[in-house]
Amino acid sequence: MRGLLYSIMAALIIIPLFSIIFFYSQIGQENIDISIRANELKYFVDSIEADLNRFMEITGKRALISAVSNITVSGIPLDDAQIRLRELIENGTLKGAPSPLVDTDNLNTWEGKIGTLASNSGFYLTFEVLEMNVTQNDSFNILFEIKGFVNISDLNAKMGVIRNITATSIVSIDNIEDPLFPLNTLGRVFRVIRYYNFTNYAKDIVQGTNASLTSVSGNATIINSSDLTVSDADKILVTDIIADSKIGIIIGFKGVVAESDYVPAGFSKPYIVGAPNAMSLIQENERIYLDPRLYTKKVWDLQNLTSAIRNGYYKSSDKGPSFLDRLEGRLSLSDKYNNYGLESFVDLPEISQANLEVDYTLSCVDYEYWKNTTGRSIRNGAPGDPYDPVFNWFKIDLFHQNIYGVNEL
Repeated sequence: MRGLLYSIMAALIIIPLFSIIFFYSQIGQENIDISIRANELKYFVDSIEADLNRFMEITGKRALISAVSNITVSGIPLDDAQIRLRELIENGTLKGAPSPLVDTDNLNTWEGKIGTLASNSGFYLTFEVLEMNVTQNDSFNILFEIKGFVNISDLNAKMGVIRNITATSIVSIDNIEDPLFPLNTLGRVFRVIRYYNFTNYAKDIVQGTNASLTSVSGNATIINSSDLTVSDADKILVTDIIADSKIGIIIGFKGVVAESDYVPAGFSKPYIVGAPNAMSLIQENERIYLDPRLYTKKVWDLQNLTSAIRNGYYKSSDKGPSFLDRLEGRLSLSDKYNNYGLESFVDLPEISQANLEVDYTLSCVDYEYWKNTTGRSIRNGAPGDPYDPVFNWFKIDLFHQNIYGVNEL
């Protein structure tokens, strides 16, 4: 009887104890489940913010290309670059019409995809754009920024996350077409933006004490007079002295730069002499220009200027229109886009080949040419060079002579 009593007493103690343990284990499991779900919500919001940044980078670039494509085809600039780029990103349309590259991949379609992912995970999601900004980050990059509001919840677990998010992307305009060229050439001439900001566009290497009356340009060859054995009609000889004993070889070169100021009687080739350290200052095969005018008598390196003209390179500008200005067809820099301008050179032979009338009196700086700004020739002596007096097509306005270092030329 006593054993039975003990058994009943033990049961009365153990049963409530197990009930308590079971109850708290259930609560613990619920807490774990809630914690896991809360983390899932947080990670989902974090992933939305990260994906929105990636979306802006991709769609921002596509919007720029789509805008330029529309301008090229229609011949009409944008009325407001900021408004139209926002429209392209948000709706995939330009002035209400679907636009290639963004018509099926825009903020609206992105929201739909994110909403579907949230629903599949058992979440309810709302996303609202609070603000979108498009402007110049610098001369060669466009800043896209979206500020949005995210509200995501799990109705079953009665929890949610509300957060303001910001997505920022800086998109390069490198290799995007410059809209000013088709706008100003009836759509016949195209130019892709390529950045290359030379330290020196024109650099005087050495100055002489005496010079011929004629100029010349060409690639240099550095040879001491005592080592001369053969001439090269395509090269400018850079040497120590125009030696009488080697005159037969020296006259076979295109021109001569000499450290000594001696000039043999009757020497007829273009020359600059009395140029100290010319053999060390001028590099082998460097393209040089001999400017023999009385007040200069300088040897110039114009390779960077030549490259900028021939390759259509762009540089930052304090006066030239920014890329967003160019989308609007502007020929000057506006305060609207943070004063980050661009400029390049027009290639007048290219414009002529497009059967367009060319004004050879104007500056070849792109926006100055289309603003009908008068330019001035610079000297050179080699046929085929863009600033050659035979062709005489490259001219530059007074302001840009100093910018490109050709004010003495």
